[in-house]
Amino acid sequence: MYDDLPFTMRDVVELLHVKPACKKKDGTWDCDCLFCGAKEKMNINFDKNVFGCFVCGEGGGILDFYGHLFHVDRGTACKEIKAALGKGKTDKKYAPPKKEPELPTPPPVEQSERTSTENIDQTFTMLLQMLPLTATHEQKLLERGFTKEQIIKNGYKSTPAFGLKKMAEKLIKAGCTVQGVPGFYLDEDGKWTINFHTKNSGFLVPVRNIDGLITGMQIRADRPYKDRKYIWLSSSNYYMGVTSGSPVHFVGNEGEETVFVTEGPLKADLSHALSGRTFVAVAGVNLYNNLPPVIGRLKKSETNLFYEAYDMDKLIKLTCLRDCQEKCEVCELKESGYKTALCPKKSIKRRNIQNGCKNLYRICREIKADCKSLTWDQDEEGEWRGNIKGVDDYLVSLNRG
Repeated sequence: MYDDLPFTMRDVVELLHVKPACKKKDGTWDCDCLFCGAKEKMNINFDKNVFGCFVCGEGGGILDFYGHLFHVDRGTACKEIKAALGKGKTDKKYAPPKKEPELPTPPPVEQSERTSTENIDQTFTMLLQMLPLTATHEQKLLERGFTKEQIIKNGYKSTPAFGLKKMAEKLIKAGCTVQGVPGFYLDEDGKWTINFHTKNSGFLVPVRNIDGLITGMQIRADRPYKDRKYIWLSSSNYYMGVTSGSPVHFVGNEGEETVFVTEGPLKADLSHALSGRTFVAVAGVNLYNNLPPVIGRLKKSETNLFYEAYDMDKLIKLTCLRDCQEKCEVCELKESGYKTALCPKKSIKRRNIQNGCKNLYRICREIKADCKSLTWDQDEEGEWRGNIKGVDDYLVSLNRG
């Protein structure tokens, strides 16, 4: 019905006075997101007439672009765009997200170049050998579904609270490289130290590549930091520090005919421990830039089928139950005349995860590998019942059931 529209994405963008932050050679724009305000994170593709934000997950076609902004359906969006273009203006008043006042940009902090994977693995391996695992953290892992043997094998350790400079010094004396290893930096006294502090206290989850080498470390925080339960051990923004990046985690056997792809290294570890199957894990469903080389290598190693095993939020029911942890927006939307029973926060979450699924399908399609979706805990309409969220939770329920 809307395949042959008498207007283009460029017409609507000009109508709404959207300005680019960056014009690219391929004919696309990067601009500040009109929905969440993230700077230069929304891409508009004029050739394909689509848009998408890499932060909040908003995306779609021309009618979605207009309709999501003004909370109207696609049919209404089509009529209003036609009428506005006929007049040369729109009666709608779009208010962009409020921006914080811009502060002077501080000078960049000098960073180290990332050292080799072999050096990172050696340093992290020895660091883990220095650290204990507290009884509290061990109990949490046991309750999650791990055995004590699996906990030891995977190398989970608690973050230290003191003695950080001495640890760095001991690593250097043992022949380990600390410069260029994520988490290490030089302090004001010119001493190497590690970026552990009260805000990121928790237990460490080693992230390993296909060769079994540790390429990074996540921290399962005791207290969520900025609403995040998992934090990378990183020293970006510290003098001579280095970013963690977002390395892909692998657990299992290379060469398996079927491999499962999920979100989160700890989730992949537990899923492998419970099923014996091979898992690949990204740090977030839309952090897929490092995924193609891994998928490509596995394809060459005789893996022909990849299962997308992301959380069942990908099929979350959109009905508003006033159960969002954040401030519910439904009443505010109703007051503005938008009559709906759908939760906008759930819509964004579902769309965000489904975009991650689509990117995995695309990567597999490009290397001519089959990709299927793994689902569970569904109702008659094929939507998530809301009981069992992750693939690890599903496997735990099977083992305990």
